[in-house]
Amino acid sequence: MTRRLLFLSPQPPWPLVSGSTIRNYHLLRQLADRGWRISLFSLVRDGIPVAERLPQLEAICEAVRMEPFAVARPVQLARVAVDVVTQSAYHRHFYWSDQAAQGLHDFMRAASYDAVLFGILPTFSYVPREFYARTVFDSHNAEFLRLGTMSASQPLLSRGLVARVQRRTVRRYEADVVRSVAATLAVSEEERRYFDELAPGRVRLAPNGVDVEGLRPRGGLPGEPRFLFMGSLSYSANLDALKYLVSDILPKLKRRDALLTIVGSRPPASVAAIAQRSPIATHLAGFVPETRPYVEANRFLVVPLRVGGGTRIKILDALAQGLPVITTTVGCAGLKVEHLRDVVVADDPADFARWIDRLLEDDELAGRLAERGRQTVERHYGWKDIGAKVHEALVETSERGVLLPPTNAVETASR
Repeated sequence: MTRRLLFLSPQPPWPLVSGSTIRNYHLLRQLADRGWRISLFSLVRDGIPVAERLPQLEAICEAVRMEPFAVARPVQLARVAVDVVTQSAYHRHFYWSDQAAQGLHDFMRAASYDAVLFGILPTFSYVPREFYARTVFDSHNAEFLRLGTMSASQPLLSRGLVARVQRRTVRRYEADVVRSVAATLAVSEEERRYFDELAPGRVRLAPNGVDVEGLRPRGGLPGEPRFLFMGSLSYSANLDALKYLVSDILPKLKRRDALLTIVGSRPPASVAAIAQRSPIATHLAGFVPETRPYVEANRFLVVPLRVGGGTRIKILDALAQGLPVITTTVGCAGLKVEHLRDVVVADDPADFARWIDRLLEDDELAGRLAERGRQTVERHYGWKDIGAKVHEALVETSERGVLLPPTNAVETASR
C-alpha cells in the first residue's frame, strides 16, 4: 500500500551539520525505504545554496520545497521579549513567517496526505488545524526539561532568566501540542514519561540513532595528545559548553602540551575569542565537510554540556567510530551508557580535567571505552530499528483517513 507523508522541518535535513539534521535525514531514509512517498517542506535560514542540498533530498523524497525564512534575528528576539511580557510561549512565533506559511499552503496543493510528521516544538505553528488528528510530533527534546537545565546552569544570564520565566508557560504550550496531535515521539525514557503525563497512551519511544553500518570503528588510537570538541557552534548549549571547557576545565589540566581542536558549523565571532583565551594550544577548524579525519586524529571527544534536552547524536556517532567520550550527566542524559563502561562522566571541572589528563595517557582505558561504546550503539541505536518505530506510529495515525489540502493553510496555522 502506498502512503503519502508530509514532513515539516525547521531546517533542511542536508548537510548533516547538527543533531536535528542527522535525525531528520535518517528518518526520511528509513521511511522512504518502507514505501512512504514523502513531500518535504523545510525552512532555510543558513544561507547554504538550495542547489547544494537538492540531489541528496530529491533522491529520498517525492517532492521537496525549501522556503526562505526571512525573519531577521532582531525581530525573533523582539518576539521573545513580547512573549515573555505577555506570558505566551515563545515557541508559538519564533519560526513563524507569513511568507513561509503561504509557501507551505502552495506546496500542499499538489497532493493529499495520509499523515504529517513535524520536528521540534516551534514547527507546530505551521500545521493546519484540520490536520492535527493525523499528525505525529517528533519532539527531539522536551522543552520544559531543557529549559530547566538552562535556568539551573545559567541563573544570572539572560538565557537563564528567560528560561526561568518561560518554563511554566512552555509546559502549558507543550501540553497543548501533545494533546492536540495524534502521537508524540520521545527520544529518551525520561522524556517519554514526561510526555505521557501530558497525553497518556499517545507517546512512543523513538530514540536518536547512529548509522552503525556506515560508521565503522577507526583503525587505532592516536599517540599524540590531541582531543576534540565538536558540535553546531550556533547552538547556545554548545557555546556554553565551549566557554565552560576553556574557562573552567582547561586551566586545571596538567598536560599543557595537549592540543584542543574545535569543529562545528556556523561559528559566531565569539568562538574565535573563546579559542584565543584557551590555556592550551587550540585549533578552530569550524565547519568541515568531513569529520572522519578529525575522529582519526584525536584520542577522544569532550562533551561538557551543562544545558540540554533530548539526547546527543554526536556521542552516538563518536562511540560508533570507536572515539572515547568524556561528558557530563547532562551530556549523556537519556542514553543507555554508563560511567567507565561506555563513556566517562564528570560534572566537576577539576574532575573533568583529571579525566582528560588520564585519557591522554591511558591507552588501555581508551581502548576499552571504544570497544564497549561501539557494542552499546550496535545493540540499542541503529536507525533501522528506530525507523520501524516511527513507521508504526505513522501507519497507525494514517489509518484514520486521507488528509486533503487545507482551504487556507495560512489562516489556520497563524492562530
